[in-house]
Amino acid sequence: MRILVVYAHPDDESFGPAAALAAYARRGAEIWGIFASRGERGESWLSPAPSPEELGRLREQDLREAAAVLGFAGIEILGYPDGEVDTVPFRELERRVRAALRRYRAEVVITFGPFGITGHPDHRAVHRAVVAAFHRARLAGAAVQELYYDAVPPARAGEMGIADLPCGQPNTWIAVTEEDARAQVTALWLHGRHIRDAREMAERLAREPALVATFYRAWPEVRSGERVTAFLQNEATGAG
Repeated sequence: MRILVVYAHPDDESFGPAAALAAYARRGAEIWGIFASRGERGESWLSPAPSPEELGRLREQDLREAAAVLGFAGIEILGYPDGEVDTVPFRELERRVRAALRRYRAEVVITFGPFGITGHPDHRAVHRAVVAAFHRARLAGAAVQELYYDAVPPARAGEMGIADLPCGQPNTWIAVTEEDARAQVTALWLHGRHIRDAREMAERLAREPALVATFYRAWPEVRSGERVTAFLQNEATGAG
């Protein structure tokens, strides 16, 4: 299986699908990652705060180490300015994503939903480009078969105010092991060396391990009342 994740910033992969990626990597899947920026405008807890240039360098290193923990075969950073991904010409970003889909012969694609979990403009810009690239590649006969969005469980979605959005309505629930959950926490700790919310999430998941990874499968459509339990699963099961 070949999986491509496309995100805006370093650590997006660790907040989102990390445990599932670790699980699939252990089973022999190829995991590749595309990141639009180095995250140089992120909120660091360090004092004095590093310059944007220095923080971008640190976060790139954090990302490479976290990706190694999760079992990625490799990553690419496109180098767009953090906080300005939504100003990148749409066709340019879509073209670069589509080229990556072909280059890695991706079968499964994971990215943000329309709202981008937090509403960040960079997240939403990446979503739009990936969806367009996925469907253009699919119609052109590329290997792509499934498109997933990050999604949080319903209770968490209610806390975050996103319960009525795809990112708050998971239709895919993938069981992971304690080893996979620990890999996610380790990856978050690596990002948390420099970024405040990554450290906070690592602390939270260390206290409350999540042994199920949740997603919203956007393509193919999942019928109401059914649940997907694996990537490239031929048939969904009843949600009950």
